[in-house]
Amino acid sequence: MSFLKVKDLSVFFKRNTNDTQKAFAYKKDIQVVNTVSFEIEPSQIFGIVGESGCGKSITAYSLMGILPNNAYSEGEIIFNGQNLTTLSGEQRRKLRGNQISMVFQEPMTSLNPVFTIGYQIAEVLMTHKGFNKGKAMTKAVELLNAVKIPSPELRVKDYPHQLSGGMRQRVMIAMAIACTPAILIADEPTTALDVTIQSQILKLIDKIKKDMGMSILLITHDLGIVYENTDRVCVMYAGRFLETAKTIELFKNPRHPYTIGLLKSLPVNKNIPLSPIPGIVPRPDNLPEGCKFSNRCLFALEACKEQEPDLMPVSDEHYVRCIRAGEHLWKMA
Repeated sequence: MSFLKVKDLSVFFKRNTNDTQKAFAYKKDIQVVNTVSFEIEPSQIFGIVGESGCGKSITAYSLMGILPNNAYSEGEIIFNGQNLTTLSGEQRRKLRGNQISMVFQEPMTSLNPVFTIGYQIAEVLMTHKGFNKGKAMTKAVELLNAVKIPSPELRVKDYPHQLSGGMRQRVMIAMAIACTPAILIADEPTTALDVTIQSQILKLIDKIKKDMGMSILLITHDLGIVYENTDRVCVMYAGRFLETAKTIELFKNPRHPYTIGLLKSLPVNKNIPLSPIPGIVPRPDNLPEGCKFSNRCLFALEACKEQEPDLMPVSDEHYVRCIRAGEHLWKMA
């Protein structure tokens, strides 16, 4: 049974009506996430994958209740039977970091440069658990040790700039798990880290999931990370889910041309040249008619440009937004 259920979530950015540029000539707000729905079960790692600009991070910010001031959301976010979208700002603040936490993709901009890392971890515990400063600092050392930072009793006195990128990411994870949340959102947790450190961070996240029994929403553009670390995955493009399935099923039997394109762009064999997807992700205020991937799709028909298809089942727990989903395009690619 799921304990986080997202239903028809949409996110909009308000236009600047005073801007006279042509791009802002219309008063309609810009929709950057379009009616996405998904469920996360206890102790599950759920992945959202797609290129930059597809709406992955904005979806995560909606769950956390930290959208920018010029953005708003519609739809439902049900957590443990409670609709989070009906809560006040103060109620969301108490929930955030306590029951739902997030590891951001750039720790250097997420950590405060003027406070020690020990204080920043301790502040989470003092805010949400009511710890006094001494107890909170002791717990901060324990958390740094839990995320495999050497000499944690010394590192608590360090400032963010004194740590490497991998160490800063471990600090962010320590802050996120300080209150033992039910759900951890990891937004591109290995960005800008070398391959060895990436592997260490992902193994750490998996160990935390097993030790604490928490669910994890893993957001990434890397299909290799998805394959190795998730139980179920949604492929996102232009603010929409184009395909969703159990991870093993998605890699074994991809049905959407975008998913196929992402898989074909992976360097699987050095003797096989890469096959990149042509074009770029369109701006949310300049999407093509019909299927939003049609202008980049190698399998597009004229009908694809006329009407956007719904997300439809093709097999058990496998859904695809494509009129050609039943043709097994993977074998034709």
